Amino acid sequence: MKKKLIIGVIILSMLTIILTGCSSGEDTRQFIDTMGVVFTNDADDVINELYVFPIAIDGTDVLEQDMGSDLIKNTGSTRRVGSFGVTIEMLNTGYNVMARDRSQGIYIFENVPLSNVCEAVLTFDRAADLYPLLTIHHKNGGSQVLAGDFIPPHDAPDHAHIPLRKTATLHFNVENNTNKNIVFISIREADHPSKGEVELYIGELKANTSTSLNYRLFEEDKEITDWLLYIQTSTGESIQFEESFDPWETNLITISLEGGSLAYKAS
Repeated sequence: MKKKLIIGVIILSMLTIILTGCSSGEDTRQFIDTMGVVFTNDADDVINELYVFPIAIDGTDVLEQDMGSDLIKNTGSTRRVGSFGVTIEMLNTGYNVMARDRSQGIYIFENVPLSNVCEAVLTFDRAADLYPLLTIHHKNGGSQVLAGDFIPPHDAPDHAHIPLRKTATLHFNVENNTNKNIVFISIREADHPSKGEVELYIGELKANTSTSLNYRLFEEDKEITDWLLYIQTSTGESIQFEESFDPWETNLITISLEGGSLAYKAS
């Protein structure tokens, strides 16, 4: 039976695929220069690692390139089958996609056009298929099937992958000292709120409870010290607070009611 999950990244499809368009809906983006893609693993093995990285313009072999960080590991997830939603940096070049299964076999797809793609599906049957296939579904409803290469475990390299861009972790606690349940928390750059939001919490932070938030941003984002807090409640209220805060220096955010209105304090 096929398993479906919501997690972090890219890969693979069925032997027989009904080519349909992607469902309409707004992408949730970390920044304006990123995009969301769903990858589905429909191969005959569990995928342990997934990498999406730019093609080399200097002719460097794909296995010798800097592949960046493992997208599955980055999600902190232990589930590697089914569908994975991931945020990818937008590039002016094409992308390479590489996955490694639990047997250490490697699937490689070179020069994959992901810029207008909402889903990519990996299919491979070791017993029957010579090449793995990656089916990409475009946002305009079209689809394209790409043939890749499979390197069996005994021939696959096992080398370290250096992140394309270093990351830093945001960490602070949020206390909901109100009688309202909070279902969404995000932050936006105070100087450039149109870039998009960084989602910190999707769930239900019940009234008079707290939670710990952890999120990775790029290392250079530590230079951005003014961010706006945005929250939504289960009753449909939403507010972007006007006063900014520095998430890199914050240990606790307390959300409260003052005169019937939502307010917060960062400390």
